Amino acid sequence: MGTDSNDQAAASATSNSQTAAAPASSTQPALSPSSTASSHPAPTPADSVAAAKGAAPTAAPAASSGGAGEGKAPGNDGDASAASDQQRDEDELLGTETDEVVDMEVFDQLLEIDDDDDREFSKSLAYDYIQQADTTIDQIKEALETRDLEVLSARGHFLKGSSAALGLRRVQHSCEALQHFGKCLDAHGEGPECDDDEALRRCRILLGRLVREQKDAKEWLENFFK
Repeated sequence: MGTDSNDQAAASATSNSQTAAAPASSTQPALSPSSTASSHPAPTPADSVAAAKGAAPTAAPAASSGGAGEGKAPGNDGDASAASDQQRDEDELLGTETDEVVDMEVFDQLLEIDDDDDREFSKSLAYDYIQQADTTIDQIKEALETRDLEVLSARGHFLKGSSAALGLRRVQHSCEALQHFGKCLDAHGEGPECDDDEALRRCRILLGRLVREQKDAKEWLENFFK
């Protein structure tokens, strides 16, 4: 009897120890370094390129909501679009620029008037024109602000004559168009007449081209007489 009791006690102890050890067998093994790394893969070359361009990496598509335009210099797309719209409006209203900055036939006739090799006479005319043109363009901008079509037409007529004397064809033609726009006509001085709002719209479009053409003319003259 004593032996049977001892055997039963030993069996009970063995069963209890197995029961206590059972939960340990159900726990997850510790992750190895390699399994931890696989849950967060290293960036691929494509991810690096995408990140450089500002796009979301392929491993995390929801990381960025900025779209394909991220990473570009701010305002570049808007500036390019505005410039394209301005150019289109100019071409529709005035036609494409085809003339040279300076008509050399007219300009050479001016140079023939000079009495010396220093070209003091033609040089003084050129620099007087540059000053007049800068002042006139400022007056045109002010007239646009005050919606004064009469002044716009008059300033266009004035600068048309000054630029024509130096052979500045592009400026001359734009100023002639401005003269007509101020009278509610088209670029060639023909009707039908438009209303004031449309005339002012045309003048604003033309101003962008005129400023650019005057800048080119000024640079050409300054380089010639330097």
